[in-house]
Amino acid sequence: MDKVDQYKQSIGKFVFSELVIFMSQVLVFFMVAVFTSNFLNSEEKLVEFANQKINDGSLTEVGLTFLAILVVIGLFSALGRIFDNKYVEFYVNEVLCEMPKTIYVFGSSATGTMLAISLFIYRNPAEGASAQGFSALSLLFAFMMFLYGVAFSYAFKRKTHILKKPNKSMQQTADAAAD
Repeated sequence: MDKVDQYKQSIGKFVFSELVIFMSQVLVFFMVAVFTSNFLNSEEKLVEFANQKINDGSLTEVGLTFLAILVVIGLFSALGRIFDNKYVEFYVNEVLCEMPKTIYVFGSSATGTMLAISLFIYRNPAEGASAQGFSALSLLFAFMMFLYGVAFSYAFKRKTHILKKPNKSMQQTADAAAD
């Protein structure tokens, strides 16, 4: 096994690893919402926290973050070509890998907050509000954000972090060489 391959993962392990990362972030933001709202006893504090995490500017901020990442990548690429630096590609890849992290942070903060709200609604039933419906919406949102994040992450890491399955002819050649 090549030294480089020892850090690579199968697609299944890669997706599972990304899922664990995303779900742990959801749990962190959920716990912050719980702590901030005095263990879901203060509706005012929970609403204030939710307004900070989920607002009209959140989606715009994510879009602007992606735009800023692209500008930084362009700057790095230009500097790399100007100064003929062979290490620039590494840094461009590192900056690109920030895009899935941004999606995860935005998605997990909104999801964790929404799940805390649904638990608050469940503990304090009110007319018109459905904890189950809000939970389902939260999980659907989380699933969508995870899909976007893992797709970007796979696209950027497929060459460096994902094991390639050898095709049959390559495997047969390797098996014949081993005999």
